[in-house]
Amino acid sequence: MADDSELYPRFFKVFLVESASESLMIPLPFMAFLADPLPKTVKLQGLGGKLWTVSLKKISGAAYLTRGWPKFAEEHELKNGEFMTFVYDGHRTFEVSVFDRWGSKEVRAEIQAIPLSDSDSDSVVEDEKDSTDVVEDDDDEDEDEDEDDDGSFDEDEEISQSLYPIDEETATDAAVFEGNLDVEALTNPHFPTTLKNRIYELLIPANVVKDNNLEFGSSIKYIDGEGTLVGLRGKWADKRVCFKGWDRICRRNRLKKHQDTVECELLHDDQKMVHSIRVHVLRRDA
Repeated sequence: MADDSELYPRFFKVFLVESASESLMIPLPFMAFLADPLPKTVKLQGLGGKLWTVSLKKISGAAYLTRGWPKFAEEHELKNGEFMTFVYDGHRTFEVSVFDRWGSKEVRAEIQAIPLSDSDSDSVVEDEKDSTDVVEDDDDEDEDEDEDDDGSFDEDEEISQSLYPIDEETATDAAVFEGNLDVEALTNPHFPTTLKNRIYELLIPANVVKDNNLEFGSSIKYIDGEGTLVGLRGKWADKRVCFKGWDRICRRNRLKKHQDTVECELLHDDQKMVHSIRVHVLRRDA
């Protein structure tokens, strides 16, 4: 388990129109936290919930955010003298906070919550390349259902790859989350799960929450090989912690019954507030 005082690596930058409108240089000391060789792209997650794919290039020994950065700057309406903090999760995603010239944190480039009913979940997922969906579910499901019920998609529910074409970048990302994961090497709290009858919500085991003194907010960010998806917290009479939108993670990763296991890694800050769930898909041959 990581030490309580451990923080994700971070840096801050002042936005100057003349030098940062087209590209942004990452501080040289911070390059020690980046992979070598540099990944071709990284994700920028704004406080408004949206996600941008930005090219990362090495120029004269320094790393620069290039293609995609002008769009991020424009949509955040960055002004001369404002500054930003970049928090790196270690897996090609930066959470970016924007502050005005007086030091007040600004929430910009917000996305709208997308209501999602159970019937809507069977439809093709929208393109998520440059944005993060926020998933709500207003349908109240039976709260008495056993959390450990086994379940799976029927054969006619299994999603073919043609519905989810994977480009070269996505396939590269997916390799991070699939394969021979060394579960014992994970330093964050984690737990395994498989397909359940209750596929629309992910239930966080009570013992994991209690043993690690974890706290949860009103939403969570799922991180898998295809990007990021935000799920809103569900309501249970017994106060169990669960988050909606899990069915979309299962479907877009094409999980198979009795074969695939998902190791859910809970990413939290130094106050034990969980902000993200990193999804590791473990495939097993039939």
